[in-house]
Amino acid sequence: MINEMPSKVWNPSRGGRIYNAIGHILDVLKTLYTNSTGEIRYLIGMKQDMFIPLMLYMEKNSTSDDHMCEDTGEGAPIENLLPTRAFHEGMLPDHVSDLMKCSFWSDNGKMDPIVHLLSKSTPQRCQIRSLTLIMLNYCKLHDNVYDFVVNALKCSMLGAYRGCVRPSIRVRKKIHDVFSNMSRKDFLVFMQNRHQQLLFFTIKEYLIFAAVHIPALHRELQLRYKWDDFEKRVTKTMNTVRSMITDDNIMSFLGVERYLTSVTRLQPHLYRPRKHPFCRVIMHECEHHDDIAGNATERHKYWQLMYDMLIREPHGPLPLDWLLLFHVSKINVDKLKDLQQSYNRTGIRGNIRSFMATLPRSEFEAIRALARAFDRKINVRMFTLPVHITVRQLRALRQMHNVPNGEPMHDSIGKTLICMECQQFKGFIAYRTTKKIHNIHAYGQTRVLVDDDTGNLYCGKKSDKVDNKRDVYTYNWEQLAKMEEHTDRKTAKGKRKEQTSGLCKKNVLQRISLIGNMLQFYGTMYTICPQCGVFMKYDPQNMYNGFYCGCCMENGHLFRDINCEWCKTKTHLENIKVVGDKKTIYLCKGCHKPWIRNATGILDLETIRRGLSEKWKRLQSI
Repeated sequence: MINEMPSKVWNPSRGGRIYNAIGHILDVLKTLYTNSTGEIRYLIGMKQDMFIPLMLYMEKNSTSDDHMCEDTGEGAPIENLLPTRAFHEGMLPDHVSDLMKCSFWSDNGKMDPIVHLLSKSTPQRCQIRSLTLIMLNYCKLHDNVYDFVVNALKCSMLGAYRGCVRPSIRVRKKIHDVFSNMSRKDFLVFMQNRHQQLLFFTIKEYLIFAAVHIPALHRELQLRYKWDDFEKRVTKTMNTVRSMITDDNIMSFLGVERYLTSVTRLQPHLYRPRKHPFCRVIMHECEHHDDIAGNATERHKYWQLMYDMLIREPHGPLPLDWLLLFHVSKINVDKLKDLQQSYNRTGIRGNIRSFMATLPRSEFEAIRALARAFDRKINVRMFTLPVHITVRQLRALRQMHNVPNGEPMHDSIGKTLICMECQQFKGFIAYRTTKKIHNIHAYGQTRVLVDDDTGNLYCGKKSDKVDNKRDVYTYNWEQLAKMEEHTDRKTAKGKRKEQTSGLCKKNVLQRISLIGNMLQFYGTMYTICPQCGVFMKYDPQNMYNGFYCGCCMENGHLFRDINCEWCKTKTHLENIKVVGDKKTIYLCKGCHKPWIRNATGILDLETIRRGLSEKWKRLQSI
């Protein structure tokens, strides 16, 4: 071993040249390991681990040169155990892509078992409850979860992640021996012996390793979670755990659970989920204040100016300093900054409601106007698509509108309308329910008013009534007072909806082109389907040679290109499996003969064609 002379690890009287050569190599590697840092130190540690299988074999068997070089038909031990491979972080089960499904910021409901475990390792509150029971049940039912947990624990104990402090070679040798001989039943018993905190931090360490491999997600985590602090704390804690492991208590982990529990209690929660940005919280508190007071004020006179200023600024936090330009006092701006900082750090709204109630009306409306303008800015954005996707969109639009290549397309093709007031996308969007596909052939806009004099287009959405329930009559004075307050609030909401409806009818709809673009519009991504040319909502589940709307394809075929294999009709088609390169074909009801439908096996395409041409009444042997 490296930390000790070969004479202490290996008994020279038992070995020959091979034994002493290994001892000499480990001695040299120990010197290099001690005097190295960073990536070189990590690679030298892996080189040490390459000799562990050979060391374990020689400890359990004869170490003579003759025995190590003797081939009994399965190869000589020295050849089978040559130091060519070591366990490292790259040999972990690949679940990096599952991080994109984790609930970093909100609960996602039902999740894949691996995704569930990774989600519970994020630095949020109350993540460790019942972790052992959850992980134990998953390991019993799912082989991939068992492999993931076992290998993650092994990697953490060995310190096989880059940047970790590794235990001694003697300890690593024992760890390799334990895990190579551990059965699934043994590991499940180990999980039940109060090792919840250890397993919790093991998954945390894997999460840190995996997040680095998705740069965009890693950057977002650094901004929202204080991820750098999380990485340092987890790595420092696990380094201490690895220093507590000795070759006498490899799997007992004496004192480890108590230490990890104390660390968990002392560490603050680095992130508290926030369902809404700060601007939306301000808007909600303003509406709540107006509902209580029964007010329904008009939009601020400088609202459009604020929005025009914001869209010329790079994406960033809410610029509260701008309120000074709109006659908001510096004291109130500074207090609002403190509230924003507290909300972004802890997710607690604190005294925002009471602060808004004390503001003068002019400052109150200026703050609300800036929050509204910023909310629109962050929710309405346009992203440019790659060139090859744009080319496919143009081809799909030409085929959809029957425009030959070389001829210019009409200016309206690929364009749609959006209402910025009621946040509606006016184009018909293709979508699929469980039984039916909708809007795959629809064209035009929905709920649009046309000014016959000017030709301008306005939103035609009808405002919903607030009071849609039957009145409850009562003679209890306390309940009457509550009903009166409730009625005032409903009246204020009704006035606000009427104002929004009036703005829809006054402001001209925004025309946008989605050719080569993807629109982010209040939580949804819209673009043109590169396969069929209809407007679509982007869904990462609908992927085929890029993305598509989820409605226009079946088994790799476009619906508009599907026809009967024999008579070429496009109506009443049924999907038929065939033998050969062409996995499926389509036959109409007239060509789908009983002898095809009742066949006991999958037929060859040539058999089907021959039977249809010869007008078989029953399946014939060939």
